[in-house]
Amino acid sequence: MNKKPLIIWTDRMGVGVKLLDNDHKKLVLLINELHDGLVAERAKPELDRVFDKLVRFTRVHFAHEEQLLAETGYPGAETHKLEHDSLIEQITELQARFRAQAPMSIYLEGVELLKGWLFNHLYGSDQEYAPYLEEKGVDTILTSWEIPIQVVRNQTADRSKVVQGSWS
Repeated sequence: MNKKPLIIWTDRMGVGVKLLDNDHKKLVLLINELHDGLVAERAKPELDRVFDKLVRFTRVHFAHEEQLLAETGYPGAETHKLEHDSLIEQITELQARFRAQAPMSIYLEGVELLKGWLFNHLYGSDQEYAPYLEEKGVDTILTSWEIPIQVVRNQTADRSKVVQGSWS
């Protein structure tokens, strides 16, 4: 059966910063993985691992954005961080409800909430900082980071890792 993912990445969702766009794509993949697992009624331990990956990678991504916004002096950095904090709270609450054996409808509702938040964030506040980062020479800033942050493919486990900020 050929099923359509919950979220399909489009270039319009990008902010023009490869690191952040790759992070956003990974978030899309993780939300899709969680949704697919819930719909397929996969085993609880497997779904719990997906929740863990989603929470960990969301924190790594937010750290990337927040560091870039701080280093460029973005005037909306604190407001942007508050949005990040709100999503982390929502994801961890969703995970706690899952661990407490909440009904499946709550999980799917939560995934829809995450999807809505992602779209609002990508098309809203992330698009607001994109021109600012470009103007400040974000590529130069990224090359000056001590250890370049990059997403690498682990061929044997078929999963991605962030080299700095570690997630697995």
